[in-house]
Amino acid sequence: MNIPTQFIVVDDDPINNMVCKYTISNIIPEVNVQLYTDPEQALASIKTQYDEGTMQPETVLFLDINMPVMSGWEFLDELSTFPENLRSHITIYILSSSIDPEDIADAERHPYVHGYHSKPLSKETLKQICKID
Repeated sequence: MNIPTQFIVVDDDPINNMVCKYTISNIIPEVNVQLYTDPEQALASIKTQYDEGTMQPETVLFLDINMPVMSGWEFLDELSTFPENLRSHITIYILSSSIDPEDIADAERHPYVHGYHSKPLSKETLKQICKID
């Protein structure tokens, strides 16, 4: 993967979101980081931002699983209804505090999920994802 030009973090925990932004900004200072505590708002923003007529930035999306209004799995179900050319620019990683082996197995089997990582986002994990030395 080339270094993405944008990151989206979807997690109901604002502290985790700030940790992610801090970690990402320290490794890739020039990147755009969008934080969402509301998954439905994130989906609406993605739909608008990645409209078929606009240039679509390569994006990494960190998604929490356990959220009160909409789970990460429900988020992925909704995202699956978006056009393929929109989804193809978004690389999704689960970023969760869940240690449930079923969650990890579900993430590994999900066609849109590229990996499962434990919170908090570490510099090492980010470097591995972006293939930065």
